[in-house]
Amino acid sequence: MSEFFKGKKFKILVVVIAAIVAGSIFASVSQNASSPVSSVFSVVFSPIQRLSTYVSGKLSDFSLNFRSSSTYKAKVEELEKTLEEYQLQLIDYQQTKQKLTLYEEFLGVKEENPDFTFEPATVISKDSVDLFYSFVISKGSADGIKVDDPVIFGKHLVGVISSVRPTTSVVRTILDPKVNVSAYDTQSSEYGYVTSNAEMALREECYLPGLERNTAITKGSVICTTGIGGIYPKDLIIGTVSDVLNDKHGFSSYAVIKTQVNIPDLQNVFVLTSFKGQQGQSEE
Repeated sequence: MSEFFKGKKFKILVVVIAAIVAGSIFASVSQNASSPVSSVFSVVFSPIQRLSTYVSGKLSDFSLNFRSSSTYKAKVEELEKTLEEYQLQLIDYQQTKQKLTLYEEFLGVKEENPDFTFEPATVISKDSVDLFYSFVISKGSADGIKVDDPVIFGKHLVGVISSVRPTTSVVRTILDPKVNVSAYDTQSSEYGYVTSNAEMALREECYLPGLERNTAITKGSVICTTGIGGIYPKDLIIGTVSDVLNDKHGFSSYAVIKTQVNIPDLQNVFVLTSFKGQQGQSEE
């Protein structure tokens, strides 16, 4: 019997029992209901479990963010498409509004001047290097348009036809020094002619030179065509006087005239193809 207690098997048994007892005591002290083996595994693998949980959470966040990014991108694309549609609608609205304004003024001019014959036209191109804002319209000789036909926007003089092709024409504006228009002041009835220069054209202005130093023309006066010469009918509006200045020699004055039409931004105009007293027509 003594040999059994001294043997190797007994020693192993003692170690096993001691381990079990120690485990039980540890479990009891920690109030953990798991077995000693489970506790050991828990201690060993706890860091790995925490790492796994962390990685799993990050993957979940990434998946959510990825889905959110895709959703936001689709929403942004949808909003951009909607914005583009609204912008196109706004452009159509602005163009339609300008045409309505043009036709309303046209009807007024036609009622006041039943002898006027009009041809509506669209501005199809502009010369970006021309300081005087010449432009090309969508009508030509096939539509009865001729060189020197006046071009108007409502009651306002815009310019004159300078060259004609079968389906297009070039308009030289009243801001061009080559265009000289016989004009008068509606308040003082003083007469003269309107022309321009490069510096004034940049400000969309022209001027009435050769006035007396004591001229009666004042700021706010409206300058209109006289009808003399047969190129332009009487009483088309050229612009409003913005200032009256002395010339550089001091012997005379001139009136600075601001056009009432935004010539560089015009999209539609009317060409006066016929009117009473037009050059080349016989008076009846």
